[in-house]
Amino acid sequence: MYNVLVVDDEPMICMGVATVLMNAGIDIAEVFAANNGFEALDYIRLEKIDLIITDIQMDLMNGIELIETIFAENPMIPTVVLSAHGEFEYAQKALKFGVKEYIVKPVIPAELVRVVRNLLAERDSQLRSLTDSTFNQKFSFEEMSSNRNHILNELVSEGFSDSEAEEVFQYLGRRFDGPFYCLLSIKLNLAKAGLHGADIRSFRDRNLLRYAALNVIEETLNGWERIVFHSGSHSISVILQFTMEEMNNSITRLNEQTMTAQLLHNHLRKFLNMESVIGISRIREGMQSWVDIAKEAKEAVRWSDVHKDHNVFYIEDFDKYENPPSAGGIPVTKQILDDNNSFIQSAIQYIDENYRQKSLKLQEIAEAICLSPNYLSYLFKKIVGINLWDYVTKLRMEEAKRLILTTDMRRYEISDEIGYESPEHFSKIFKKHFGVNPSEIKS
Repeated sequence: MYNVLVVDDEPMICMGVATVLMNAGIDIAEVFAANNGFEALDYIRLEKIDLIITDIQMDLMNGIELIETIFAENPMIPTVVLSAHGEFEYAQKALKFGVKEYIVKPVIPAELVRVVRNLLAERDSQLRSLTDSTFNQKFSFEEMSSNRNHILNELVSEGFSDSEAEEVFQYLGRRFDGPFYCLLSIKLNLAKAGLHGADIRSFRDRNLLRYAALNVIEETLNGWERIVFHSGSHSISVILQFTMEEMNNSITRLNEQTMTAQLLHNHLRKFLNMESVIGISRIREGMQSWVDIAKEAKEAVRWSDVHKDHNVFYIEDFDKYENPPSAGGIPVTKQILDDNNSFIQSAIQYIDENYRQKSLKLQEIAEAICLSPNYLSYLFKKIVGINLWDYVTKLRMEEAKRLILTTDMRRYEISDEIGYESPEHFSKIFKKHFGVNPSEIKS
């Protein structure tokens, strides 16, 4: 059974979409309705959501901002956009961030049902058919060590001069002139993978898995400007390019590259049953930076020796350490443990001071303590024992309970005081947290 979230600032549209879907004979357990982006984020953090249908033009937080934030926090959720005719070009900005379909308003029920049914029934089919066909087709080992891989590895390890840039573009068959670049180094665990997680012992099976992994990565990054290539017997490298306009866009500041890496890790696990560790470089300017970003990404991967239960590592999260793992390996020292605890104490202090803020986001908290959102989420859960948004909700609910018991504030006043836009939404979360409605607390 699937859960669908509908987001629109017109309650009648939410109600209409929910009614159509619940009576369409689709395997849907519940349709949640949010009247703004902040309510939508609460549902995503508290419920298992399989599909999101969102309007583009909304007050408080528009649909593009919502889609970008969802991608930063949970990149696996597919999204359908509701848009007017004139909004299509604007909505295209979200193509990278999980948008699968557009439905033009006014919504035609039959079209809505068709789109939702297809996405829920076939959301995995494209990648599954891709990996299935990979395992069934013939390929040559020469392809795995192709001239293209050799040249690209040479470029990121030794570099090239400005005068050779045009020659590189000609060889690649397209321009790739950024001018900003980031590199992901993906270390594959080829010892055990496949449908049943069997031990992989043959040379052919290992290479077949490498080939399948590259296909999954290429398909996941469809819509991105990227170069993907094998960079060792157990590694694949991805170079992502960013334009000047993209660097000025807020989503880049949301550490888009860490969320993309997490999505790649999730897809490799989901479709190949393959574990991986991904290292992420900084975003740097110029093709001559390729050598530096390759070194940074490989250095980031080595931090998996310290955090063996984590899988995505952004190099800037570890800048303060003078002796990186490549200098001989890092044991889990008291300094690292103290630093991690210090980061989380700073995060807790920031949350305690700002949890009433309606627009509070993971990225804002991460920026305040100088960590990537991905690494902050990992450390918070590991050290505190609950995830970050459960902690925020707990603070809000405890404060709401205190205000109900000790003041004469009305429900809408309490809702506004602790960071919720609507009293109805606040009441739903309160009941989910305490098991009773706010009005029943005093009785």
